[in-house]
Amino acid sequence: MKIVFVGAGNLATRLSLAMQRVGMQIGQVYSHTEESAGQLAGRLGCPWTTDLSTLQPDADLYVFSLKDTVLEEVIAQVKPNNGLWVHTAGSMPMTVFEGHASRYGVLYPLQTFSKGREVNFDVIPLFLEANTDKESAYLKNIATALSENVRFLSSEKRRHLHLAAVFACNFTNHI
Repeated sequence: MKIVFVGAGNLATRLSLAMQRVGMQIGQVYSHTEESAGQLAGRLGCPWTTDLSTLQPDADLYVFSLKDTVLEEVIAQVKPNNGLWVHTAGSMPMTVFEGHASRYGVLYPLQTFSKGREVNFDVIPLFLEANTDKESAYLKNIATALSENVRFLSSEKRRHLHLAAVFACNFTNHI
């Protein structure tokens, strides 16, 4: 399985390293900055790009791990292909892929991430959603290779879960 990461931030860094650790091949990293793309690709030993038109078209999985504010804009710039497209956002619906990809879903880890802090993906809850039963099964296989805590959750329920988690984490940190 070949995976392309669209994004090179905190979550993309931790998730791509975890995927590589369990034997998944990261084929390419995209970021809008050379520094971020180059740093993560260097750790993964794969090529990188800052140009969405040069994304590898033959990957099995495309992980869009971006800020919510740019997710839809970036998705619209990626050429359609046969890969499964997933995003990692808690508050964005799965339907952001409609009209851009035929296979799509969500892989949402309920965790705060930083590039420099190791995490144990075995215990991180992963919440999934996919547009077909076939894609659900495919995504579940990927997720269970990473975590022992995998569940399916609709976009609406995931949005509420994400809001509660952000409130609990940020409020606690603020106090």
